[in-house]
Amino acid sequence: MTITTTTDELWAAVETFDAEAAEIAIARLLWDVPLSGAVTGVVLPFLQEVGDRWESGTLSVAHEHFVSDMLRRKLTALAAVPPHAVDGAATAPVVLLACPPGERHDMVLLCVALMLRERGVRVRFLGADTPVPAILTAARGTAADAVVLAATRPTMFTANASALRKLAADHALYAAGRGADDQTVAEIGARALPADPVRAVVVLVGELAEVRRW
Repeated sequence: MTITTTTDELWAAVETFDAEAAEIAIARLLWDVPLSGAVTGVVLPFLQEVGDRWESGTLSVAHEHFVSDMLRRKLTALAAVPPHAVDGAATAPVVLLACPPGERHDMVLLCVALMLRERGVRVRFLGADTPVPAILTAARGTAADAVVLAATRPTMFTANASALRKLAADHALYAAGRGADDQTVAEIGARALPADPVRAVVVLVGELAEVRRW
């Protein structure tokens, strides 16, 4: 059975809200695939298609919620698997990831968290719609080497510009997502990450390695 066939089966299950069939199709797509391969080869392309179908009007609100819930459960299960023990794990950099207030789309950011974790980074994931005071508290409490915020609109960042500039003064702050345009990134004192999640991970790990000699 090819990946294309299984993906077609997945969408057929989604269209009929067949949770059991959808779970089986997802399990087949992810079977015996390394985490990075699962994220880059299955999850991210599927999320892209979800977005494309949503924008074209061929995916209803009900279907979008159904898909989102299914993917969130699968990604959460992947995140629950303990990372492999590696030398120097105790001194590995800590990266805090969150979506600012009002931003509810956090699954791509969760994929980034999973890929960072696979590379040995100590990940602290706060998820969607996180109040800025909570982000500040978590950044201090974890002594985060970097904080990654993702949003789909610039206003999600700029509405909290003053607080985010304070955050950037104490921690390396990175902005990601469609809302992280050049003007917005400069206004909050952040550094921009590439739009592609895989490239974003490569860039962030590279910069962390330079700072921490890790």
